[in-house]
Amino acid sequence: MSTPTHRSLKGMSPATLSPTVEIPLLRHHLRKALFISELRTKRKSSVLEEMVGVLATADVTRHPEGVLDAVRRREALGSTGLGKGIAVPHARSTLITERSMVIARSSKGIDFDSPDGQPTHLCFLIVAPPLERDPVYLNLVAEILRAVRLAKIRQRLLEAPDFGTVRRTLIEAANG
Repeated sequence: MSTPTHRSLKGMSPATLSPTVEIPLLRHHLRKALFISELRTKRKSSVLEEMVGVLATADVTRHPEGVLDAVRRREALGSTGLGKGIAVPHARSTLITERSMVIARSSKGIDFDSPDGQPTHLCFLIVAPPLERDPVYLNLVAEILRAVRLAKIRQRLLEAPDFGTVRRTLIEAANG
């Protein structure tokens, strides 16, 4: 049996994804150049700015100001702080060259207006071009949420000494 790829997910919703089937979406989007081991600030607006700056450094965008504006506009609609120390800010923009994800950690925590009122320690910024129908975008969010659902996984991600360990932990957790 072949492993499905991100191209074969058309029409699938996050709810229909089996946690036991390896779907390499998360693996494909984990890049060392898009990893911030420790955020420099605790303010949500500055965190978003720092994460978008990483996108510019990695040549995902040549217009970080416009992308940051799109992320902030999306955040103004409602906080993407999900609770349990997790936030998944996201936006679509014509200023993005490819669907990408920045992972950032904060040992101090960030006030991300999460519903549980707890600080955010793991932040996954997802950006993508503005495609009308992009099931990969939603399925990537679903994989992230599946990967970080357990407290022990979130703790391992925070304590991971390097990007390689973060990557392995996320992939194993998303597939298991």
